[in-house]
Amino acid sequence: MRAPVLAISILLGSLALSAAADSGPALHPHEAVNRWGAWGPDDERGAANYITPETLVAAAALIQSGKTFSLAIPLDETGPVFPPRQPPHHTMTVTGADYLADPKAAPFGESPIRFADDYIYMPLQGSSQWDALSHAWYGDTLYNGVPESAIRSSGAGAATKLGIENVKDSLVGRGVLIDVLRHKGGSLPEGYPITRADLEAALAAQKTEVREGDIVVVRTGLVPAWYDFTPEQKAGFFAKPQTGITSDVVPWVKEKKIAAIAADTLALERVPSEIAPEMVVPLHGNLLRDLGVYIGEIWWLEELAADCAADGRYEFFLAAQPLNITGAVGSPVNPIAIK
Repeated sequence: MRAPVLAISILLGSLALSAAADSGPALHPHEAVNRWGAWGPDDERGAANYITPETLVAAAALIQSGKTFSLAIPLDETGPVFPPRQPPHHTMTVTGADYLADPKAAPFGESPIRFADDYIYMPLQGSSQWDALSHAWYGDTLYNGVPESAIRSSGAGAATKLGIENVKDSLVGRGVLIDVLRHKGGSLPEGYPITRADLEAALAAQKTEVREGDIVVVRTGLVPAWYDFTPEQKAGFFAKPQTGITSDVVPWVKEKKIAAIAADTLALERVPSEIAPEMVVPLHGNLLRDLGVYIGEIWWLEELAADCAADGRYEFFLAAQPLNITGAVGSPVNPIAIK
């Protein structure tokens, strides 16, 4: 196991956008993109509230061919992980070799029925994943005014408010792929800033619209490229700019009443920020803290994108519910798109 990563650990650091007053450090002032109180003072689900029984029934009608696509990378040591997190580590505790060496040595004793058993040690955001609303903030408050003291390292749990378990039965509904990579001709410059205009142009070319309660998925090609990198390229990857959305996408997300937004990148947003390069992923503050919008990262979109291009349908039913991990600030996920 790679110390100091804990078994199925919860990363509690806030991303440290700033310790200044609430309205100061984000690229968009809190008042400009504030959605606090929209679903009451005690709401812990945020924009997931836009996914209603009605939107789910409508999304189910998108299933026509029964084709399914996993949007998850392999959960192993080979995928990209945002530093300082470590890759997942999978280990066996009981194997067939153990029985061959000594039938009585296995933990269940000598028996005609034999078992294999294994563990995985990983950061919860060390693969295809969702960020919970408790994952990032600025100032001293999280979404809906929850104090940062609600995020603890011991005692009553980790995220005593806004944990990922609040959407264990959600983040399921109409998914929309915005294939920026295809729209731009199949390649993007290193560190390309994806603007609102880029998203809208790609949607127009796809003849697709974004609706209230949608889960938007943005394709850039960054995660697939990782698997073709040499060891030297991987070692220098995080010292270079990374493609992602820019600050003008935040008001668009608010206007469209999007429930969640994911991408095949490691941070969703451009790194470093195109406006405030000294700040660590500041749009996480706007999206998670101010708008209550869930962020998905390190998704795999290649097979889905190829099928969407083939049939011209960029909308689908998406089942991307997180694991029911009490007090977690994120969760691995195996999103399934069904067309």
